[in-house]
Amino acid sequence: MESRFERFVKRVISALNESKIDYVIVGGVAAIIYGRPRTTMDIDIIADLNLLEEESIKRLTSILTRYDLDVTEKEIITALKNKSHFSIFDKITPFRVDMKSIYTKLDQIVIKNRRKITLLNLETWIEAPEDLIIAKLIYGSPQDIEDVFSVIVNIRDHLDMNYLTKRAKEENVYDMLMEIFRKI
Repeated sequence: MESRFERFVKRVISALNESKIDYVIVGGVAAIIYGRPRTTMDIDIIADLNLLEEESIKRLTSILTRYDLDVTEKEIITALKNKSHFSIFDKITPFRVDMKSIYTKLDQIVIKNRRKITLLNLETWIEAPEDLIIAKLIYGSPQDIEDVFSVIVNIRDHLDMNYLTKRAKEENVYDMLMEIFRKI
């Protein structure tokens, strides 16, 4: 039996796929997919949204509305202008989507390296585990560090260690990464 959160995730993925925008699921949901047992109340997404593409924004809001997901064009445009995220609220559950566009080099790398997977019988895009680890080390909250530890423990044999160490050095989180590997 599907949980309320799983049904929410399916509606979000269906809406995003229908919208035809490039996106990637990042953050806590990505960590869960890579084996981190934990809960979350939201889905974090990076999407290729552009202020100049008003029709894409209108199409996205229209599709989200049909899936009982609530955000206005104005909220999206304001977030894009401010290079911040916007929240898409579920009308059925307390869950939400926190979405942002591609603002940084890290965002560009994450969307470029995304992986297509099947989740809940739907094709979707997820952050590569190495990029997830790097992003979580950069943000560095206790929850992020626990996510990194768990992801490494669960999929260590499937990580591209050369890429991971290269990116860790580029983002100045190499020492943090090595400390986690020493603890494992």
